[in-house]
Amino acid sequence: MDISRWISDAAAGTPANTAVRFESREFTYADLEWRVGALAGVLKDAGTASGDRVAYLGPNCPELLQALFACARLGAIFVPLNARMTAAELRLFVEQASPSVLLAEESLWQTAGECADPRQIPILRFSIGESWDGPQVSPGPDVDASSPVLIFFTSGTTGTPKGALLTHGALTAHAADTAEVLRMTATDEVLTVTPMFHVAGLNLLTTPALSIGATVAVHRRFDPAAVLAELAKGTPSMLISPPHMTYDLTAHPAWEHTDLGSLRCVMTGGTTVPARALDCWTGRGVAVIQSYGLTEAGGSVTLVPIEEAPAKRTTAGRPLPHCQVRVVASSGHTLPPGQHGEIVVRSPSAMREYWHNPRATTQAMHDGWLHTGDLGFLDTDGYLHIVDRIKELIIVGVSNVAPADLEAVLADSPDIAAAAVIGRPDDKLGEVPIAFVVRSAGSQLSAEQVLALFDGRVAPYKRPRDVIFLEAMPQTSVGKPEKKALRALTTPSV
Repeated sequence: MDISRWISDAAAGTPANTAVRFESREFTYADLEWRVGALAGVLKDAGTASGDRVAYLGPNCPELLQALFACARLGAIFVPLNARMTAAELRLFVEQASPSVLLAEESLWQTAGECADPRQIPILRFSIGESWDGPQVSPGPDVDASSPVLIFFTSGTTGTPKGALLTHGALTAHAADTAEVLRMTATDEVLTVTPMFHVAGLNLLTTPALSIGATVAVHRRFDPAAVLAELAKGTPSMLISPPHMTYDLTAHPAWEHTDLGSLRCVMTGGTTVPARALDCWTGRGVAVIQSYGLTEAGGSVTLVPIEEAPAKRTTAGRPLPHCQVRVVASSGHTLPPGQHGEIVVRSPSAMREYWHNPRATTQAMHDGWLHTGDLGFLDTDGYLHIVDRIKELIIVGVSNVAPADLEAVLADSPDIAAAAVIGRPDDKLGEVPIAFVVRSAGSQLSAEQVLALFDGRVAPYKRPRDVIFLEAMPQTSVGKPEKKALRALTTPSV
């Protein structure tokens, strides 16, 4: 199935229904279909053909979604770039994708010219809200479920970035599974404030909503005041809010008096989710569910069914209807419930391959199973629990210490705004845990008080050996602590 038919079918059946809200504008499905067809015409006139890559550099806006579906209609492959990166960083991704054209929003025009040579890659400049001046292109018969449509690049912070290649079938399967588990209907309105150049922002709720004719309210970026004002309108029914966003929302003065009555579901995850990041929603009568997923799987792998949110909210959920999840030992054999091992996944929404990287593909995919590199376990009810990234385990002597276990302790303290734990080389033990902490506003928390938080909660060998206070936590583009930057700050204590 060509995913652009989601839009053309909705335009034919419910043309007046709102597809996208953005700032002061609304686009019906008829509007969106016209803009997708016109942009497909622009790209076609620029020489874009089936299999070509089209890179996009711009903020969250309707044009990003139009570009995705226009590429889909042409059989081209959409490559959203991280608009927060520098031109030097982006150059790696552009070189790997080798796009036939780069769509650049006017505020990023200079960056586009620095990361791509205009003599080799045409750069099409656009302004948000302007109409595309191209001949209409309708869905055709040449695109099917096996056709590639999207490349999401991993961050590249630990080496050469890898592009996960997703097909029309993968996006369709993920959208259908998500809509089923979350009981999504065309009456839902998804509020999208996380960046859509990332799998979470685009695929967790946004594309599932558009696949069933629902509405997506798009914000350029996350701003607590704007999100609360949007919720106060009483139309958003679903929202993605990882812990760092939730803390910013609850710290805003408008939180307590904002009516959350329209929200029937908040999805969270992507990192350790402490109880306080869940309690603030449930305390306001909003169902909050965790999910587990990854770029290579095209989005979510597990979700807590919405009807089980109260009972299972502290788990990462159970596999989506057409996904399979196993936890395996290093030998590859499946482990019983309760035992920790690597999470492996088989799913129709998984990537076909890493773009032009057969070696990495072979390392990640074995007999149809995607090896995630994440450590977890399944409970006796089949619900997944995440422990940590295998590569981030700290080996103290001969014992494994999961940073996530220590970060969960730190996250429970109201005096701590952000925290992360990494391993630091140690002459005696090989590695020891080190805590990086950002104090909450007004807090005078000392290193001794931070270390005291672990009393009675973790074994002595797991305790951090040092505390480093920061003014701000270095973060990745999706709000996770940037541990590569933290490792550069570590020096042995004297």
